[in-house]
Amino acid sequence: MLAKSESLRSKKSGRQNYGDDKFIQLENSKHQSPREVEQAVTKKRVSKHAPQEASAKKPVSRFRNVVEVPKIVRRDPRFESISGKFNEAQFRKNYAFLDEYREAELRNMGERLKKTKDTNQIQDLQREYQSLDSKLNASKRKDFERQVLKEHEKKEKELVKQGKKPFYLKRADKRKLVLTKKFSEMKKSEVDRAIKRRRKKNISKERKQIPLSRRD
Repeated sequence: MLAKSESLRSKKSGRQNYGDDKFIQLENSKHQSPREVEQAVTKKRVSKHAPQEASAKKPVSRFRNVVEVPKIVRRDPRFESISGKFNEAQFRKNYAFLDEYREAELRNMGERLKKTKDTNQIQDLQREYQSLDSKLNASKRKDFERQVLKEHEKKEKELVKQGKKPFYLKRADKRKLVLTKKFSEMKKSEVDRAIKRRRKKNISKERKQIPLSRRD
């Protein structure tokens, strides 16, 4: 009995020395579930050059890659550096004619609103008119802000050339500069109306921040 056990032990050690991973898996499989044994068999290889063993329980796909087709990689030119840097001022300059189309469309909608008597059509036209009018006003406001800031930067560059220390405006300072320029080009009555609207807007914002119990 001792000789048999020693011979078995020597065989085991011999197999381990030769790196028989399958024998180790069978020894360890007594304390493992069938799924764990299957995963261990698929992960371990006898040699690094040997193909990986796959489970026979996994169904084979019906689709096979017979011919290697190059993958088409699509890109969005808006977010690619290869397309260059986006220049909003140049973009607005190139497509300034679109504002003329929008203004003509607004006039056309206004004429249609005067002629139509159907309430449903009137509501739809009013909604479209307000949307288009707000877009047009927003684009004009951005163009005005861009022009004011561009003029300020031009003056600052000239002063820096003369020896002035460069000064960069913060966001709040830019807003004040644009408002000052806007009010300087408006009539006194228009300025008063704009101030009243802004005052009402600020009051409504402050009122929303106050708790409901303290609003009265």
